[in-house]
Amino acid sequence: MICPECKQPVLTKKPLTKNMNKVLEWITAYIKQNEGISPSFDEIKDGVGFKNKSEVSRYILSLKERGHLTKQDYKPRTIQLL
Repeated sequence: MICPECKQPVLTKKPLTKNMNKVLEWITAYIKQNEGISPSFDEIKDGVGFKNKSEVSRYILSLKERGHLTKQDYKPRTIQLL
């Protein structure tokens, strides 16, 4: 989508599934409780109740693609909320 006034792309966040929202809310709470430090995939896995880290990876990628967070590839604890 393009802003009609400034002609720049506008990032719009796509809606989330129930589980995506659960993951995002857990990450948000963790970051607030830990003074801006993002959680590891193991912490997300245990906190949300997933069985393995590949589930976490899929949800993080989906949240990233939908414009809700960013993460640097191959670097730990680099999740940032948008």
